[in-house]
Amino acid sequence: MILLLEGDFAGSLRFHAFAPIFLLAAVAVILTVLLPKSVIQPAISKAELLERKTGFTVIILVGLILYWLGRLLFLQAAFVQLIRG
Repeated sequence: MILLLEGDFAGSLRFHAFAPIFLLAAVAVILTVLLPKSVIQPAISKAELLERKTGFTVIILVGLILYWLGRLLFLQAAFVQLIRG
């Protein structure tokens, strides 16, 4: 996520393809804590409606599992390099 915050989008995706989604979730949590309830409540309602219609959470979780399985099975050297730093 640090590379994404520094503006290195390609580098961020090289380390983890889900980094933009995690950054968006982190920003949403921070805004939810900081903004008043009257401002954030409509956004929460819209996000809930979107999730109910699309199942977005399940799609992200299944994608994350498949991504890591693929990374472990097919790109073992890259995974070891990522772990070592």
